[in-house]
Amino acid sequence: MYTKLTRTADRIEAVLRDRRAPATVVGGKVMPGFVEMLLKPSPGTKVNQVKALQADIALAVGNSNVRIAQSGTHLAVQIARDSRAPVRLSNLLGQLNDIPRYTAILGLSEDGAPLLARLSSPDVGHLLIAGTTGSGKTSLAQSILLSLCDRHRPRELGLIVLDPKKRENDVFNRAIANHLLMPVAHTREEIIGAVNKVVDAMEKRAADADPMPRIVVYADELADLCQSGGDGLIDALTRIAQRGREPGIHLLACTQKPSARAIGSLLKANLPLRLVGRVMSSEDARMAAGVAGSGAERLSGSGDFIAITGTRTIRFQAALPV
Repeated sequence: MYTKLTRTADRIEAVLRDRRAPATVVGGKVMPGFVEMLLKPSPGTKVNQVKALQADIALAVGNSNVRIAQSGTHLAVQIARDSRAPVRLSNLLGQLNDIPRYTAILGLSEDGAPLLARLSSPDVGHLLIAGTTGSGKTSLAQSILLSLCDRHRPRELGLIVLDPKKRENDVFNRAIANHLLMPVAHTREEIIGAVNKVVDAMEKRAADADPMPRIVVYADELADLCQSGGDGLIDALTRIAQRGREPGIHLLACTQKPSARAIGSLLKANLPLRLVGRVMSSEDARMAAGVAGSGAERLSGSGDFIAITGTRTIRFQAALPV
């Protein structure tokens, strides 16, 4: 392994030197899903010069899945490993015995530590999961919901599920059945009715210091849902995103198309935690992450995600809901 890492570092430095963007590999580490090499650009070398050579570096190291990201004062070249051990929610639930209430398990972060999201935090509150087909959006959303259901009784946590695609997953459906506050909403009329009931509950809870149960509204395929539901549905979801956290109501939304045109600019702006899997282009990555240069278009799919909250970006392997 040491010899292979040294050879990889030499190849990266050679590419950058030949392309007149010299930098030195000053360290590295082997992560669960990738190998990371830390670069220190030489005086005069600009960050964008190095990022522009991503394809050349990928060719030099013999791996098409290479991502370059900022890591503190360095640049990190992340090279996907050939094999990744699956991250199973059941294993993480067994390891994490004492976590704060209403905290969801996302998976393992790039350093191998469990990555968590506390719903009551202003930096979380509501979550947007974006990515192409095969990125692992639905599995991640199910793991989030199952991890919450595992630690809370139905009187402490209620779920509203909006599923316009009528996905069938008997194991998941049985696991959340006791926490459902109403039957899963599939049709346009059912979805609009369910969301309006949540808005009414939010208004009634305005003066409640300790709202119970906390409610998570899970919207699968948010863009399709907004398109079919129209402006009234978008407005209702936006009200929940703007005012729901304090009265204990949270949105968890999945979409392939996270553009403001598809889901509404105000709704999108009020989903602070972005969980982004593989997308098709750098422009799609910018729309999904809310920041430029996230590198989401270079993720490998199948649960390879980045979490973005504020200015912080964390790469992680999403937990499988098993």
